[in-house]
Amino acid sequence: MKVLIMENNLILLSRIKSSLVGHEIRLGKDYQGEDVVFINLEQFPPEFIRSFKEAGAKVVAYCGHKNSELIQRAQELGADLVVPNSRVIQGGSLLNLL
Repeated sequence: MKVLIMENNLILLSRIKSSLVGHEIRLGKDYQGEDVVFINLEQFPPEFIRSFKEAGAKVVAYCGHKNSELIQRAQELGADLVVPNSRVIQGGSLLNLL
């Protein structure tokens, strides 16, 4: 499975990547046909979600658990899963939920 990770925090990025061992991972913000996109809503505009969904990708959006406005916005834009930062490091299990 091809995965795009949109994350600037190197520690969080490292933990997400290690939880997705066995998948083809690419970092950045330019979508290139990946099956799943992980997007940090506190670093990238939530409006990216709509274009990823229109292209056929599954979207896992994440942010701080107290950031209810971003969580709601991601849900409105069609994210398949919206989780707190603490849960996104369980990437492999998150992919199973999709």
